[in-house]
Amino acid sequence: MYSNGKKYNVAGLGEVLWDLFPDAEKLGGAPANFSSHAQQLGAKSFILSSVGEDVLGKKATALLQQSKIDTTGLQINKYFPTGRVRVELDSNGNPDYTIEDNVAWDHIKINTSQKKIAQQLDALCFGTLAQRNPDSQKSIFKIIATTPTNCLRVFDVNFRKNLYDFPMVRQSLNLANIVKMNQQEFTEIAEMFTLPKNHKKGLDSLIKKFQLKMCILTLGDKGAIMATKKEYSCIVPIKTIKVLSTVGAGDSFTAAAIMGWLNKKPLDQINQEASHLAAYVCGQLEAVPSIIH
Repeated sequence: MYSNGKKYNVAGLGEVLWDLFPDAEKLGGAPANFSSHAQQLGAKSFILSSVGEDVLGKKATALLQQSKIDTTGLQINKYFPTGRVRVELDSNGNPDYTIEDNVAWDHIKINTSQKKIAQQLDALCFGTLAQRNPDSQKSIFKIIATTPTNCLRVFDVNFRKNLYDFPMVRQSLNLANIVKMNQQEFTEIAEMFTLPKNHKKGLDSLIKKFQLKMCILTLGDKGAIMATKKEYSCIVPIKTIKVLSTVGAGDSFTAAAIMGWLNKKPLDQINQEASHLAAYVCGQLEAVPSIIH
């Protein structure tokens, strides 16, 4: 469905953390979710991050390895704990996050293993959250700079409360060649850079301003838009699903979109398959449910 048989090297760069729900704890963080979904979709996945030398860190490493993700780029920090986030879901399954500060993924230090991985990547996904601490932000920028010129550098925006600012967003857009955002994030970015609020015009302006290969705009139950310099794809869901949790749905969309792009599929097909997978994830409590091929 997603792969043409070639094994692409794909990595998530940034936070690895535990989502603490009222009745359960789940491994999460957008980069980890992205890597896990990409692995299920046929990629050779890596995670570039840091966890604590604690029980949760060991458990996170074991779970990632069970998912066949290469963890040689996952650092073990002796001084800071594994990240945790308290998650409250509303009646529609939408999350509210309370994110613990000064944890392991705030202190990613670029090393030889991460450089080696970065140099062989076909796609790398990063966001804003792991840039909240200057230590990790510097390492993230260095890792991105180490990737090959043809690597897809995917800025999965993921704005979280007040943990981002204009310089961070501008620098991330300058480093990226693909950007993925939701409606709220698109609105904020349009305001930051004085872009048209109209989806088609706004995405076209963003592509031209930052010389992007593609922009992705997810619209929840209203569908999704993908735009390139020459194409514009808008997918509206055909059927309604019962949403249990939206956690991880955006990451699954990003993974499917990037795998579709790497496999050179038509834009409408990429959008359709990514939308289908995200809808499936919304109907599950797991951020990375098993996909039956």
